[in-house]
Amino acid sequence: MPKTYNTQPVLTSLQTAKNALILLPQNPTLDTVAAGLSLYLSLTKKPLPVTIGCPSQMTVGFNRLFGIDKIKPRIGNQNLVITFNYPEDSLEKVSYDKDPASQKFNLTIEPKAGMQPLDVSQVEYSYTGCQSDLIFVIGARTLEDLGQLYSDEKKLFEDKTKTLVNLSSLDKNSQFGTVNLYDPTAIGSSEIAYSVIQSLGLTLDADMATNLLAGIESSSNNFSSPLVTADTFDTVAQLLRLGAKKGQMAVPPMMPRPNFNQFTQPAQPFRPIPVPQTPSPDWLKPKVFTSANTGTQI
Repeated sequence: MPKTYNTQPVLTSLQTAKNALILLPQNPTLDTVAAGLSLYLSLTKKPLPVTIGCPSQMTVGFNRLFGIDKIKPRIGNQNLVITFNYPEDSLEKVSYDKDPASQKFNLTIEPKAGMQPLDVSQVEYSYTGCQSDLIFVIGARTLEDLGQLYSDEKKLFEDKTKTLVNLSSLDKNSQFGTVNLYDPTAIGSSEIAYSVIQSLGLTLDADMATNLLAGIESSSNNFSSPLVTADTFDTVAQLLRLGAKKGQMAVPPMMPRPNFNQFTQPAQPFRPIPVPQTPSPDWLKPKVFTSANTGTQI
């Protein structure tokens, strides 16, 4: 049987959570992305509002994973952040007011006398301030591995009332979670994620199973790694029973371009058969042929 983990604290949090968050580290492995997406798809079946984020852009190497388009580079949506380049000592003041009639909020940035006004084309807008009751961090050693996601949302991670789940197989893990589903003997995060999804009683369909199998195939180098165990093969057997497709990430070979030259002879110059202009004198006379075997005339 596949491994089991102490997921009871996660299950308790899941019963009251209004939303969930799944975070992937910078430059994640295929195994990490596959595990995160499978958990994301599974939680959305509950149904539960879920966000999955990663500070790194998803490359073409991940595009065959189900749900890859759901991963966001930013997770906060509570606080509007206005960013622009302008020397601080050039500002006279920053103020705001609200128009009671139109309910419009006005932010005024006033430069010092003689300074150039702010160029509106240089103003950028973004959001921070994520709210979540249940947070999963997949395949990281520390929270700092989350890069920009961590630096933008430190208040979220500092809130001890949140359930922070650390799911990882990586060595030197800092055990940063309030719940640590850490197993260095597992071949990767996908192997752990399968057991966690099952123990939480979440839905696991063929697409999710295919993602997890792809993650295990990648982390085990197609099962050639010496770290592969009987538990790994037990998990793979269960995933296949659920309809997982093997070799999902393998790129189909391209058909070779036909070489039409092998079927076409080079064009030869036209040479007409010479025809005599005047027939020989005996052309119209009867012809007599003698058989070489019998000597009979024909």
